[in-house]
Amino acid sequence: MASFPPTTALPGIVADIAHGLPVQIISLTGEIWSGNVREISLPGSEGRFGVLAQHAPLLATLREGMVSVFPVGAEPPLHVYVSGGHVEVQPGKVIVLADLGLRSENLDDARARAAREAAASPMAIELTDPDNAKVHAELALQRLQQLRSLPFK
Repeated sequence: MASFPPTTALPGIVADIAHGLPVQIISLTGEIWSGNVREISLPGSEGRFGVLAQHAPLLATLREGMVSVFPVGAEPPLHVYVSGGHVEVQPGKVIVLADLGLRSENLDDARARAAREAAASPMAIELTDPDNAKVHAELALQRLQQLRSLPFK
């Protein structure tokens, strides 16, 4: 019987997965995040795709969406919003070049800040004023009375 030579590639891949894949996420304003990951999931222009250690080299465009980063170890996943950009995948590293990027915890802060600003805007204050609500109720009642007075055939 013929014997097959032992494969030495498998232990190297397993070791790479255990140590993780170095990833950098960079936007126009600077570095957003860097570290070693088990996996990174990206919003490609042709659809979502994932990258693990020893991935084939790749250069792809990104559409607007969330980049999901799964760090090595027990750290929780990190999500980064990107407005578009490019990703370069090499067997030993991944570089995400985002047009604009925002980490998920910053995104939550930004949403809360925008909601506070919207609630404090002059228009919101005017629309939630009880006098304004009373005027709108009176106008609606007048319109209803006008409609009721119309002859229907």
